[in-house]
Amino acid sequence: MTMEEHIAAGPQWVQHWIQWMTVVNMAAVLFLLRWKDGRIRWGYVEALVSLLTLVPIVVVMTWLFNSYGYVRLLGLAHVLFWTPLAIWLWTRLSRHPLKSVFGVYLRVLLATIVISLAFDYADVARHLMGDTKYS
Repeated sequence: MTMEEHIAAGPQWVQHWIQWMTVVNMAAVLFLLRWKDGRIRWGYVEALVSLLTLVPIVVVMTWLFNSYGYVRLLGLAHVLFWTPLAIWLWTRLSRHPLKSVFGVYLRVLLATIVISLAFDYADVARHLMGDTKYS
């Protein structure tokens, strides 16, 4: 089975959570370019960095899946790349007030990443303790 088939066979809430993470992460595209001073300019660096972080996550998660299957260790990809991203985004919040659309988005993105990391750290720890398969 593919990773997508494993996810589809799992609990509905996991499918919804993955869909939510996908929408929130892909929404960063909306902030890559912006209109300023009558011209299109590069947008927010946080949006670019968050999108670029997805590349190594997909590579590592694909490698882990191909090497070990659908196991709890898959969360390691998020742990490795989203932990530093979450810390960095936290330090950038003061640059983007809550009254701006991007400020709201940045906080939603950070909250989504932190919640995911809670699951991922737990999954990786459980994997290391021998509980490898998702049930």
